[in-house]
Amino acid sequence: MRKLPWPSTSLGMHLQQARNACQCTQRTLAQQAHVSPPTLRLLEHGQGNLTSFWAVLHTLNLDIVGRNLPPGPHIGERILTWRQRKGMSQRELSQFVGVSPPTLLALERHGTGHVPTLERVLVALGAGASLAPSGHTPACDVHAEHAAHPQRWDTPKEVLAPLSSVFGGFDLDPCSPTSGRTAPVRAQVYYTQDDDGLSLPGFGRVFCHPPYGRSLSRWTAKANAEVEQGNAAVVVGILPARLDTQYWHRDVAGSARVFILKGRLKLGEAEHVAPLPSCLVVWGAAEEVMTAIHTAFPEAWRSR
Repeated sequence: MRKLPWPSTSLGMHLQQARNACQCTQRTLAQQAHVSPPTLRLLEHGQGNLTSFWAVLHTLNLDIVGRNLPPGPHIGERILTWRQRKGMSQRELSQFVGVSPPTLLALERHGTGHVPTLERVLVALGAGASLAPSGHTPACDVHAEHAAHPQRWDTPKEVLAPLSSVFGGFDLDPCSPTSGRTAPVRAQVYYTQDDDGLSLPGFGRVFCHPPYGRSLSRWTAKANAEVEQGNAAVVVGILPARLDTQYWHRDVAGSARVFILKGRLKLGEAEHVAPLPSCLVVWGAAEEVMTAIHTAFPEAWRSR
């Protein structure tokens, strides 16, 4: 199975920040949590076992919270509930994050395992997880533009079919109009407007077709940053060909390769074609992938 480049750990970073906030040394916290200082150092680097991780969180009166995680008595049950709501089987999720089904089963039933496994599961499910004082309830607001103007933003089949011939499928669609079998894009993981993909890390091969509204520049900045930081291997975006915008010069020119599509696309539930030409913007792809895209879209103008 292809090994995914997962985002850098955040739980360890949050743990270190919480320790610093209470002005506690590693040695002191380790003694209070009944773990060794080397174990605490591992945990603060996103490594180590979950038994030690829970002991440290209990000592600091911290818990894992997530804007998309449902309530539950322990993290395993919350992960199980959210996985089922996302329509992923235990086998699908375990294969995707690179662990065995018994490993995922142990996490969901008993909260046992290792910190990197927990981290990958939370990222793959779009949990939006962080650490907060026990009893804290995270805000669950949806991005204002999406909430005020809900709409389907389906990508036309005449674009998806050639992309499928190049990539087969994607690991993540962070701004999908729907999820599961009804989603227009073939991906392992979907984030919809309810998940707020802008707030969640990317990973692997990402397809991104954001709404062409006020949040567009945030999506291009995110796509560029995810590749630069090594979280995503490649990001393929569908954008309006607006070479006069600030985001184009900031995130596209000099950072990505561009294929301007011939004609105008009809997007989602729109009655008419888009008012502007559209383009494929590709961040991070190898030259052989760029050649394959060019072959799949022979009428598209390609940047050099």
